[in-house]
Amino acid sequence: MTGCAILKCAAMVGTRFFKQALGASAAVTVGVVVLVLSIMAAVDPMAVSPHQEATDSGVLVQKVEYYLPYSGVLPDSPLYKFKALRDRISLWLVTDPAKKAEKELLLADKRIGAAVALLDGGKDKLAVSTATKGEKYLEQAVNRVLGMAEGGKDVKSMLGVLAKATAKHEEMMVGIVGKTQQARSVAEKTLALTSMLHERVDQAVREN
Repeated sequence: MTGCAILKCAAMVGTRFFKQALGASAAVTVGVVVLVLSIMAAVDPMAVSPHQEATDSGVLVQKVEYYLPYSGVLPDSPLYKFKALRDRISLWLVTDPAKKAEKELLLADKRIGAAVALLDGGKDKLAVSTATKGEKYLEQAVNRVLGMAEGGKDVKSMLGVLAKATAKHEEMMVGIVGKTQQARSVAEKTLALTSMLHERVDQAVREN
């Protein structure tokens, strides 16, 4: 083999080695990113971590970290009536009290999120109406769990979740009341309901 052939062969080997090393480095980088994202996703999304945040007016308000599910189709869509019908049927089919309360909370969470999205889109009246319907679901969930507690059921875990949920809903209703103009009185009444539910749940948590 001539010297030129040897050099050409060595260059090919070097190039192949470089590509393999580059590929391995990229794979490691992707793996690290995936690992970090997995660790972040593993953090309990239901955990509440209140902290203080300044508003434009300089007032400090408490923020609550609580996972809200994706709202999906919003009430301003022609398809929403089918979604609402599906939600009512699926809730009606649930017979276990604990699972029914979980379903009611899920529907409440989705509607409060949808209300905020509608409000951001300038649809005040529909936003407040959606929030009010959502808080009715929240009220049903709270009443159901408190009724289970009175019946001697162990609902400590469920009360903990509701304590976080009602705190978050109250926070979001405060924001809705502050932003809406067209349906402020209705929003204030809904906020009063949410605050009452929050207080009832907190009291039940202390007693249990």
